[in-house]
Amino acid sequence: MRVLGISAFYHDSAAALLENGRIVFAAEEERFSRIKHDNSFPLQAVQACLDHAGIKISELDAVAYYEKPLLKFERVLDNFVQTYPGSLRPFLKSIPEWLGDKIKVEQTIRKLGFAGQVYFIPHHVSHAAAAFYPSPFKKAAILTIDGVGEYQTTGLWTGDGNSITPIKEIVFPHSLGLLYSTFTAFLGFRVNDDEYKVMGMAAYGQPKHVDKIKRVVQIKDDGSFNLDLDYFAFRQGFQMWNRNFEKLFGNQRHSNERITARHYDIAASIQAVTEEIYFKMLRHLHLVTKLNAVCVGGGVALNALANGKIYRETPFKKVYIFGPTGDSGAASGAALFTYHNLLKKPKRHSVEDLRLGTYFSDLMIKGSLLKSGLEYRKFSTDRQLISEVAGLLAKNKIVGWFQGRMEYGPRALGSRSILANPKSPRMKDRVNEVKFREEFRPFAGSVLEEKVQDYFKVPDSGRRSPFMTFCFQVKPGKKSYLAAVTHRDGTCRIQTVSKKDGLYYQLIREFGNRTGVYCLLNTSFNLKGDPIVESPNQAIRDLLKTRLDYLVIGNFLVTKPNGKK
Repeated sequence: MRVLGISAFYHDSAAALLENGRIVFAAEEERFSRIKHDNSFPLQAVQACLDHAGIKISELDAVAYYEKPLLKFERVLDNFVQTYPGSLRPFLKSIPEWLGDKIKVEQTIRKLGFAGQVYFIPHHVSHAAAAFYPSPFKKAAILTIDGVGEYQTTGLWTGDGNSITPIKEIVFPHSLGLLYSTFTAFLGFRVNDDEYKVMGMAAYGQPKHVDKIKRVVQIKDDGSFNLDLDYFAFRQGFQMWNRNFEKLFGNQRHSNERITARHYDIAASIQAVTEEIYFKMLRHLHLVTKLNAVCVGGGVALNALANGKIYRETPFKKVYIFGPTGDSGAASGAALFTYHNLLKKPKRHSVEDLRLGTYFSDLMIKGSLLKSGLEYRKFSTDRQLISEVAGLLAKNKIVGWFQGRMEYGPRALGSRSILANPKSPRMKDRVNEVKFREEFRPFAGSVLEEKVQDYFKVPDSGRRSPFMTFCFQVKPGKKSYLAAVTHRDGTCRIQTVSKKDGLYYQLIREFGNRTGVYCLLNTSFNLKGDPIVESPNQAIRDLLKTRLDYLVIGNFLVTKPNGKK
């Protein structure tokens, strides 16, 4: 049975293909369109799914869409009525989109040639399915938490076998995701894009404004909460906050302004309040479900700093967070929910590998290299390639690493990565210069799974973290070995790498054999403002545009010509 899942028209549009319950291909539209967080209908991602399977869209058994557009439009109309006349301008601006593509999702799918059943899965059900069905747990508690779907912003659920059962919900306008995004915008960053910058900033500040934040959000013991709407404008305007908010927190920061201590303190404060709500919800979820395993989904679950504290701050012993936990992952969630509810005896398949995207053969790569005119060497064996690259990294060279199938989700996991020596204290600044990023931005560490507890304070049940969704404290005696990936607060967002990861595992092991450090600095292979590279041509372009020292692509080692950056 083949089911295609689609997410679109908000942010991070994506498509995912299931064959008999297993995700066989999945990718975000941005990787093909080169528009970061592309929210258009994912035509190219859909075609990539079909090309991978070697089928036409007419051969699919079902198509699943990640939310109910009419119900969402009902919320938009309802909100307009409640906030008129203040909401008139944004409402008039959004109406053409709603009366066009956003409402006509099924028509768009039909135009592609699909005549079968199209299923519209509620937004948070899609998140819950993406969180639970790929997990290794037969039974688990589920928390979904984001900005907003149709009405729902938070959901508590249980998953048991092939079924997902709702327990409790919080609805719009009360939203932890929108609260965090309000502060993201207030600090001069882009909503649904730069929330991770606020998370990174938090380490440089002190939570001095927690009491003020608690004036705009009332938190209950079970983690439920209410926003005081007298401070917010996201229901009726283009700006997330209003004058009352500015009276409380001071002037907003504009994107071109210098970041001050006050801004860092605000970031630390909203991170602290977010964690308080998050952990209270999880404790309550454990109380009502009595389960030891939890799956978390939705955009807020990308907050790796909070995720790393779940083991310490809640009773849950086992935690699974799907890598593409936001809207791109909801494409696979919609497909999974549809599959598990259509078949009488569906099969579950846990997901521990997100290399689900496009692949380029050495022959295709060579064609791109010949066109570029760059010098390159081809290695006849993986062992020779690994030895050479590990040696370059040990000499503090910065390497673009393009191997195998592209990752699904926002994290580079060793397929489309930029790699560097984590031990060098200067490497953080050097790699930030390569990517044209802000200096406060941290980097992740890819560490061999069997070595993770040598470097990080990771509980036994959290030793596997293949999707880079958790931050853990670096052990004090290891900070000098991991200077470039240890953040100001002593944490590191980690990816554990196992033997199943093939070439990437071999590279880290060889690097460790040479340096004594079985970990690499890993960041996504892209420049600031760009999506992660998808093709060899894009990787070559970034090599020439940046201060990357080398590009390793397939079995080829590409050297930058003299005189380039």
